[in-house]
Amino acid sequence: MFMINRDNTSPITSASTVMGILMDSELLLLKAVQGKRVLCSLQLPADVSEPGGLLEYLWDAGLHSAWVMPATTLSRTTTCSWLEQASNRWVVSVHSDPQEPTRPIRALLWPRERKQWEARRLALAFPEYAGWGWELTDARSLLATVSYLDQVLTRSVTDSPDLLAHELLNDLTHDAAVSLLGSSPVDLYALSGSSATPVPLRECARDVVWMRPLTVMEQRQRYVHKYVHLSWHLQAAIGAPLGGGAPQYSANGRAYDGMRPGIWRAHAELAGSVFDGKRLPSGLDGEWMSTPQVRCCQDIGYRVQVREGWYWQEAHDLLKRWATTLWQAASRLYTHPQVYRHALGRANALHTITRLAEFGVSILAQEQTAGGWSRPDWWAQVVGLGRALLFAQLVSLVVKDTMPVLVDRDAFWVISNEAHPLTAVPGLVTAQRWRGYTSGYEAPLLLSSEVRDAFKRAQHASELALALDTLVGKVHP
Repeated sequence: MFMINRDNTSPITSASTVMGILMDSELLLLKAVQGKRVLCSLQLPADVSEPGGLLEYLWDAGLHSAWVMPATTLSRTTTCSWLEQASNRWVVSVHSDPQEPTRPIRALLWPRERKQWEARRLALAFPEYAGWGWELTDARSLLATVSYLDQVLTRSVTDSPDLLAHELLNDLTHDAAVSLLGSSPVDLYALSGSSATPVPLRECARDVVWMRPLTVMEQRQRYVHKYVHLSWHLQAAIGAPLGGGAPQYSANGRAYDGMRPGIWRAHAELAGSVFDGKRLPSGLDGEWMSTPQVRCCQDIGYRVQVREGWYWQEAHDLLKRWATTLWQAASRLYTHPQVYRHALGRANALHTITRLAEFGVSILAQEQTAGGWSRPDWWAQVVGLGRALLFAQLVSLVVKDTMPVLVDRDAFWVISNEAHPLTAVPGLVTAQRWRGYTSGYEAPLLLSSEVRDAFKRAQHASELALALDTLVGKVHP
C-alpha cells in the first residue's frame, strides 16, 4: 500500500505530512514525497505523557489530523479533562461521547499564540468511541481506512458518523434546500385520508426482509452465496423526485400518474404474480404507499386500484448532488483496487459510505428540533423508490432463473452449484458499469447439514441472515 521508511531518526518535514496514526509509543506518518505516499514510523519522545507535550509534538510534526489507535492505553485512558489540561497554551474544543461524556470522540486544537490564530487546526480523533464500526487489525488498516475516505470524500472523518452525515447532507444540498426546507404550508404529520385517519408517512415504506424454505432441488446443491448492495436508499436518492409546495388531495386517486411524488391509498391484488410472498417477496407493504411503490406493484404484475392520495405538483431532485457524491466515492473504491490496495481499509471505507447514506436518509424525516429536516414525505419517496429498485433487480434475476432464498434489506442470498460468487450470479458484480453490488462472502458457504438446519430453525429472515453470517465466520475466520 505504501512505501515504508523505518528510519526513526529521519526529520519531520511539515509541508509533506498528510496524517498520522498515534499509538502508545509510536507515530505512523503518511507523507507525500515526490508525488508518492510514504509511510514513516517514528518513536514518540518520552515527554508526551502530558497533553501539552503530546500536542506540541504532533503540531511540530505538521499534522492536520491524528487518529488514536483503538485498544491502546492512550485511547482507553484519555479523557476530556486530561486534554483540557493543555488549555493554558492551547485552544481545546472537545466533542465527547454522548453515551460516556468523559470520553472524547474528537478534539480540535490550536496554539493560543495570536500569530497562529489563522493557521491550521489539529484534529485528534478517537475512533474507538466514534461508532464507525470499523474492523481494524493494526495501525496500517486504520491508516488505509481514513486515508481512503479522505481521498474519495475530500474531507476528514475525524468526527462521529451522525455529525459527518449532517455535514455532508447540508453542504451538498445547501443551495437547493434553503428555498425548500420549511416550505410546506401544512403539517405533514396531520395529513389524513377519507376516514380521517392520519396518513402513516413513516410506515408506508419499509425495508424488504423475507425468506423462504429451500426447494428439493436447492437442497441438493452445494453452495450459499451472499450479495450486498451498497445502499438502495442512496441509489434511489440520486433520482428521487421530492415534492415542493403544498400537497394536493385527490379524493378518488385519479391524480396518480406514476410520476408525481405522492402518498396513495391503494388496493392491490397479486393477479398471478410470482411476487406472492412465498416464491419471492411481496411488494405489498400496507395500504398507503409512495408513488414509486405503487408503480412497482404495477410493474411486477399486480392489479392496482388507487383510491385516494396526497400528491405534489412540484418535484425537485434535491438529493442528487449529495447521493451522486457518495455513490461515486464508493464506485472509486470498488473499481480501483489497484489504487486502494488495502482490502480491509477498502472494506471499512465502503461500509462508512453506506452508514453515511443511511444516516443522511434518516435525517430527512427527523424533527428539526432534533437536527432533522421534518420532511417525512421526502423520506417516504426515497425509501419507497429504494424498494422499487430492489424489486426491479429481483425481476432481472428471475428472468435469468436465479431465485433468491433470503432477502435482508440490501443483501440477498442464493443457492448454487457454482463455487465462485462471480459466476453464481453472472454479471451482477462484474458489470462493466458498477451496479453497487459486492460479494458478501469471499468464499462460498458450503450447504452443509448445519446450514440446512439454520434454514429450518430460523423464525424470521434477520435471524437466518445472522446465522449464515455466523457460520461463514466459523468456516472462514
